[in-house]
Amino acid sequence: MNRRTFLKMGGISALCSLFAPRLARRAFAQDGEPNYWIGSKYFIQDTVETGDLPERIWARIGGSWHVYPSRQLPQEFVDWNLAARVEMLEAMAGGQMTMSYDGPHNAAVATVSRFGRGDSEFTINNAYKGMGMVPRPDRIDEILDLLHATADHSLSAKLQILIGNYSDETIWDRTKQGSLELYTTAGSETHSFRNQMRNPISTVVFLDSISYELRTIARLMHPNDPTLTDDEKKMVDYVNTVHNYFHGGPTNIIVAIYYVVEVFDNSPGTYEAGYRVVPPLDRARALKSSGNKKVQAIGY
Repeated sequence: MNRRTFLKMGGISALCSLFAPRLARRAFAQDGEPNYWIGSKYFIQDTVETGDLPERIWARIGGSWHVYPSRQLPQEFVDWNLAARVEMLEAMAGGQMTMSYDGPHNAAVATVSRFGRGDSEFTINNAYKGMGMVPRPDRIDEILDLLHATADHSLSAKLQILIGNYSDETIWDRTKQGSLELYTTAGSETHSFRNQMRNPISTVVFLDSISYELRTIARLMHPNDPTLTDDEKKMVDYVNTVHNYFHGGPTNIIVAIYYVVEVFDNSPGTYEAGYRVVPPLDRARALKSSGNKKVQAIGY
């Protein structure tokens, strides 16, 4: 019996057995205000399981495990993201150091949990996060070696290296986006962090001349977490290193990896009510479900 058949036939009983230690720890933590930290040194997110990647990802929501297929960002998103990054870096290399808060580097991340942080009546949160592409598993060692070897180069030289990286679309993993949880520590946790620790479903929205909305599962990882896989350690290293490469600062910050499940094109004038492009959805059916009267009138 192969693994796929086993998972299908085993169903809930297999999952209960597999996740029993984590479920027990989770239930214990919910007695009162949850404390996710182990000796104030690190935390372990127990609401996401990545062992079935690259095919699927598991998320524990409201006490039940749900499985979601891992999907790839559309080519249009990749083209826009990389081209916009190269354009911004080339402008900086040319002496234009203006900071833009739209585009591929900044995304609004919406999260929700039944519990919140305890300082508001509302449990929905939205925060802007620095966001970036993550190298593919078979390219990440190469890119990390390059960034580490050139860490003491001039800003001008670093900009050219980054331009070269973002000009090569074969480097990047299309199933995810990476970010830093900059402001969470053991003594002070953001709304996003606490929401995602309980409910990892997160919506990531980019706004430029076009707009994309990513429906994702957020995997939170502390650099000191001893349970991280080798691939996860490399992603934590990369997201910290590339941030430090440009901005400076510490390299032991919490990393959030947003695994793509669905993508919507919300660009103005493109699809009237937001159109799902991953997985593909028939446009006429999408417009009809949105209540578009013109579409309904011609019988779609």
